[in-house]
Amino acid sequence: MMDIVTKQLKLEELSELKYEVHMGDSQAVHYCSIMILKFLGEYGFGSAGNSDARYMCAIGEAVVEAWEPSGLILDLSELAYEWGDRIENVFDIGHAKYGDIPFPAALIVGERSEEAIRTLILGVYSDQTIDDIDWVHRDLSSAWAYIEQKLAAYDRDKRL
Repeated sequence: MMDIVTKQLKLEELSELKYEVHMGDSQAVHYCSIMILKFLGEYGFGSAGNSDARYMCAIGEAVVEAWEPSGLILDLSELAYEWGDRIENVFDIGHAKYGDIPFPAALIVGERSEEAIRTLILGVYSDQTIDDIDWVHRDLSSAWAYIEQKLAAYDRDKRL
């Protein structure tokens, strides 16, 4: 008989990051809801952050699957992030679920992530700022308004 060796795994073993999920109803499109997925903690530096990125993506896809929001705000305002390309995968959470239906997403940066996210998206030598990236915001009300505006436009164009 063959020996089958396994070990039990838990998503929480991938990362020490914490997360919160909040949902709210869209004011612009009455049948739509907007999810806020917030990650808190210290993202690993460089490749040390790879398991953090995998954890964030796994949690993100799970919560989008569970609650089916119409739009997503990824809140990194309390995340310390300095370097690591894999965090870019986190920006795609939820996009595969709906196929051709638009899924607006916004990102909130904080003082411990803004500059690193800026250079990740725009390039290390770019002199553009976070304000030049329409889907990246510094506060919840701005990110929420962005999602509302997108949902209203998609609704108007009968794309939802």
